[in-house]
Formats: sequence, structure tokens, C-alpha cells
Amino acid sequence: MQIKFHGHSCLSVKNNITVVTDPYDDSTGLTLPGLKADVVTVSHNDPHHNNSSVIGEEPKIFNWPGEYETAGSHFKGIASFHNTRDDVEQKENTVFIFDLDGIRFCHLGALGTKLIPEQLDQIGDVDILFVPVGGKEGIDAKKAKEVVEQIEPRIIIPMAYHTEGSKCGFDAVDTFLKEMGSQLGEPIDTYTVKRSEMPDDASKVVVIQPS
Repeated sequence: MQIKFHGHSCLSVKNNITVVTDPYDDSTGLTLPGLKADVVTVSHNDPHHNNSSVIGEEPKIFNWPGEYETAGSHFKGIASFHNTRDDVEQKENTVFIFDLDGIRFCHLGALGTKLIPEQLDQIGDVDILFVPVGGKEGIDAKKAKEVVEQIEPRIIIPMAYHTEGSKCGFDAVDTFLKEMGSQLGEPIDTYTVKRSEMPDDASKVVVIQPS
């Protein structure tokens, strides 16, 4: 299983199928690389998260809460909010859960709040969590830590933090690492993982360099 980070909230997960999450447009200040996929998940209907038309191979697009099945893999979209529940205008976000080769992924998209018990029940156990940490368009580092503690994943992969060229006003990933008591290790461009190699008793933070 190979995981790459392409900036903002866009990652690709490749095994027997390729999943791309939240492809963005150039208004982020970033340039999305040429990507191909079997499935694209879209968490939030905004050009910073929904530019699925540029993904090659005519992928299936999952952009709404519900359950989906393709190529023997199960996907679930869970309704959530991009902003706080106290805001007058509610903006929708979809958290996506999917299973590939016995590994359960959770992509929080543009989540703007902590999760409520009903959402946590739907999410269930998570092996690898993609969590926004840079604030501005989603939860900040402090709230990201709280959400991590709610879900208790085995692997934590931060996203939606400031990378070179970004115009989104995100905080640096270092802010989240400080909250988590972690340090930035050797830069990696691709995270290769097997279920048998994931930690059993503690969460591990993995920072992937954007490519």
C-alpha cells in the first residue's frame, strides 16, 4: 500500500485500486500533479476540495454521504460540518471511510468541528487517519489533537497545513506536531505500509512531503 500527499487535503492511496481524495484547483496557490484514479472522494463542494474533473481514467466520484462499493472495496460517506455548529450558515462536509487490503482509512476532509457520538459510531475503528491540522479552512492543530483522541487511529497523517506556494493561510505542520508531542522525522515522499507493520498500542504520526 502506497500513500502520497499532494498538498492541501489531496492524497492518493494505491493498492489494487487507486483512491484520490479532495483534488484542488489552482486557486489554492498549488499545482495539482497529473493524477489517475479509480475512485475520487470529495469532502466539501469548494474548488479547494472538488476539482475531480482533472483526474484521469474516468474515476467514480463519491461526494455525498452514503455507502458505496467498487472493485470489492467499501466506501462510506458520513455527514459532518465544515464550520462550527453554532454558525448561522451551516456548511456541509463529508468524512469518508474506506477499506483497502484490510486497512481502514478515514479522511476527515474539511472538517471544522469535533465529532459527535453518532459520527464516531459510524467511523468505528480506524487504522490510518488523514486529519486537517492547519486551521483556516478546517480544524486547527489543537482541535485536530482532540479529534485524534476521539478516533484513536493507529497511524495519523496530517494534511491541510502550509506548504510552499499555498495561499490558504494554513499554519505549519510543526504546530500540530508540537501539540502531539512529536517531532518531524526524515522527509518521506511516499509512505508504504502493511497492516502487519502498523503499531498496536499507540498512534504514530507520519508526515509525507507533498509531491
